[in-house]
Amino acid sequence: MKEYILQKERIFHFLALALIAGSLFLEDPIQKMVVLVTGILGLLVLSALKKQKILVIIYLVLFFAAGIFYYLVSEGKLNF
Repeated sequence: MKEYILQKERIFHFLALALIAGSLFLEDPIQKMVVLVTGILGLLVLSALKKQKILVIIYLVLFFAAGIFYYLVSEGKLNF
């Protein structure tokens, strides 16, 4: 499975980025977060399979930042 994903890495990378970009156009906050986090996890998995430690750290930070941002918005501490 790992070899297949690495062979088709560009396709999976494009799909993960498409999920992240697509999350911008969603109105429902829960659906937006699910799609965004799925895209970030896709990039995280690809980076982990390619053993790129710096990118893994960056995507982990983005993953947790998205969760914290969603928590702050859902609790009403940030208003847009």
